[in-house]
Amino acid sequence: MNKELFKKILPYGVAIVVFILFAVIYCYPVLEGKVIQAGDTLSWKGMYQENKEYTEETGEYSFWTGSMFSGMPNYQIGGGKISSQQALTPLGKIIRFGFTGTLMLIITYLIGFFILLRSFGVNKWISIFGAMAIALSSYFFIIIEAGHNTKAETIALMAPVIAGCFLIFKKRYIGGAILTMVFSAFAITLHPQMAYYFFMLIGCLIIAELYIHIKEKKIVPFFIALALFAASVGVGIGARYTKTQLNREYVKETMRGGHSELAKEEDALHKTSGLDLDYATQWSYGIDETMTLLIPNFKGASSNYDVGTDSKLYKEMVKNGVPRKSAEDFCKNVPTYWGTQPFTSGPVYVGAIIFFLFIFGLLIVKGPYKWALLFATIASVLLSWGHNFMPLTKLFFDYFPMYDKFRAVSSILVVAEITIPLLGFLAIKEIMDHKLSKEFIIKRIYIAGGITAGICLIFALFGGLLYNFISPNDAQFTSQLPEWLYDGIIAERSSMLRSDAFRSFVFILLGGSVLWLFVQQKIKFSYFVVGLGILIVSDMWLVDKRFLNNDNFVSPKAEGNYFKKQPHEEYILQDSDPHFRVFNLTTNSFNESRTSYYLKHIGGYHAAKLRRYQDLISEHISKMNMDVINMLNTKYFIVPGQNNQPTVQRNPDAMGNGWFVDSLLVVNTPNEESDALNTINIRNTAVLDAKFSSFVEGFRPHHDSLAKVEFISYAPNKLEYKTVSSSDGVVVFSEIYYPYGWKAFIDEQPVEHFRANYTLRALNVPAGEHNIRFVFDPDTLHKSEPIAFICIFIIYGTMIGGIIFWIIRRKKEKTFKA
Repeated sequence: MNKELFKKILPYGVAIVVFILFAVIYCYPVLEGKVIQAGDTLSWKGMYQENKEYTEETGEYSFWTGSMFSGMPNYQIGGGKISSQQALTPLGKIIRFGFTGTLMLIITYLIGFFILLRSFGVNKWISIFGAMAIALSSYFFIIIEAGHNTKAETIALMAPVIAGCFLIFKKRYIGGAILTMVFSAFAITLHPQMAYYFFMLIGCLIIAELYIHIKEKKIVPFFIALALFAASVGVGIGARYTKTQLNREYVKETMRGGHSELAKEEDALHKTSGLDLDYATQWSYGIDETMTLLIPNFKGASSNYDVGTDSKLYKEMVKNGVPRKSAEDFCKNVPTYWGTQPFTSGPVYVGAIIFFLFIFGLLIVKGPYKWALLFATIASVLLSWGHNFMPLTKLFFDYFPMYDKFRAVSSILVVAEITIPLLGFLAIKEIMDHKLSKEFIIKRIYIAGGITAGICLIFALFGGLLYNFISPNDAQFTSQLPEWLYDGIIAERSSMLRSDAFRSFVFILLGGSVLWLFVQQKIKFSYFVVGLGILIVSDMWLVDKRFLNNDNFVSPKAEGNYFKKQPHEEYILQDSDPHFRVFNLTTNSFNESRTSYYLKHIGGYHAAKLRRYQDLISEHISKMNMDVINMLNTKYFIVPGQNNQPTVQRNPDAMGNGWFVDSLLVVNTPNEESDALNTINIRNTAVLDAKFSSFVEGFRPHHDSLAKVEFISYAPNKLEYKTVSSSDGVVVFSEIYYPYGWKAFIDEQPVEHFRANYTLRALNVPAGEHNIRFVFDPDTLHKSEPIAFICIFIIYGTMIGGIIFWIIRRKKEKTFKA
């Protein structure tokens, strides 16, 4: 290897080593075999367990789970096997450097943001600590602590897609297309909401490019680049075409596919094809809460914050006679957050020095990209306000495609967490390009420092006088606390704001000083890089450690204790019946998946439940309509017993796996269908929507006393029954109707089934003895795979072609120099 090539690749080798060391040092408990005990990860394990066991026991895979909400597709959980996705596995291991879990997420963050900064021409060494600065944005680590792994990985993988877009418009077509195709293939289907937000940012950058090309009268190259980028994204998405199509048809049937079909007067005022507006904006960032971008604990950190034994609150509790151990335990989970969100795990903090550099960038960076980044930043902030800025929120919710599919609008701040540091590092690039006078730069340093440090100093000195530090959520616990203790929490909130404001003030002074010294040529470039890098990383590392630290890591055994089989579960599992359900009334039944780890639950946890099942919950199950609960074959109730310990009650009225009905009620609207479940005798009558009436045209009301349905065998994706009847009839099964994928067979002959009782499956069964089988095998799976494989072939082919092109070009360069 010649010296010139070595010098070129050295920074990249150093970057990889630094990134790995960074990740390992930050979460070194993983070296001891520990894992993060994250709530969402535990929830996912509860959802996934049935399919995991099924695959381990049979070697087969299922796209349906029967363990939650009486049955639903598991496309967004896992369990099914898509062959085309397996073809991308080797590439996935490469871009993740073979790491998994928390280490993988942090390293992928760092590599993704490094690629982004390098594509924009930021110096290699600056890009190393720049990548760490972006990655350490507090929200990116808080979501790891919460177990939002797909969200975190999507953020990391979308950064190179932005880079690919930029490179394509700068006529570096091959590299840009490869980055776009590869990372789109992995990012977009992981967490569509995060990908959607980043494409909004990309749209802003493309508008900047349009302005540049119009100004330079190069409109044709613009459309060439746009077409190439769109094609590259299309190929990337196409590589996941099967998964995308399965999810597309699934979403149509879920809460995210539109409002309930049950007509209500309030729905008429705001009818969309997506989520309910109030539900989607429940987590809206407060307008003044935006100050957390600069001052981390401006709004009190989190809803369960560890203020420590050095806090004023702890000292106040001890002073008032609270035992030290009790005071210490209380101070580990203090409701210091006083914003308007229902609860939060922590603030969105981009770093005091980074925010200073952002303001500095607005003052010295020129050109359309500055304005595109500023616009994207402002838009993400305004949209994050949600119900606090309803005119803009409602505009996007009503008129921007797919925007109404997503909840927790505050998470759009991920855009600002990219644009703010990106513009800040572009400012450093401007300095290093030596196109600006020293006097011009110094003046802008003073202005940016004066604005940001000045704001921090005002809150450090007077923050305690500007707010009352009372939260609308305080009513949940104030009645349980003595007045002096609540006053102590208020004082702690005030102290946290003022101390963090002063903290940010100091970091801005230090960071600004290092920048000033470099511009004044008082320190060398290497000292500038190391000095500024240490300050930025120190600032953000210490804040992130407040929310993701060694205490969040536990041994696998400790995590396993969460799923340790309980006595009530042991009791229920002794039942030899192969298929029945339970209703756990000792938990938040429709917001937990722990029950689903061992048992089939009529409740569960999922952000995209089937819409009709949600209706069943809202209108019937939550109101304890026993007929509806019985028709779901709910054989056991889990209820609070002595000392609030879960105990089991057998339900003698559970209706079993299927039953013949004597009569049918055909109705014209979903409301009539749902209401009928309150009035009909579900044991002998079924209600049908009129659109299914063709299935029962020949039906005649009758009672067959000898008719019976016997359940034979259960698998998540395969159910077998045996029926006996003296005449033709309609059987209703206690299984959830889903229009895409379930196939019915009578004596191995395919037949059509239909929907009854608002959510269940029904089937016409002829007289006599018959074997019935339901199999979940979506046609979309088989139809979509050829397209996915074609796109994967294009990705691998383009990568190989790009490598060959690079080798040939290198040889030509050597020949030319010789």
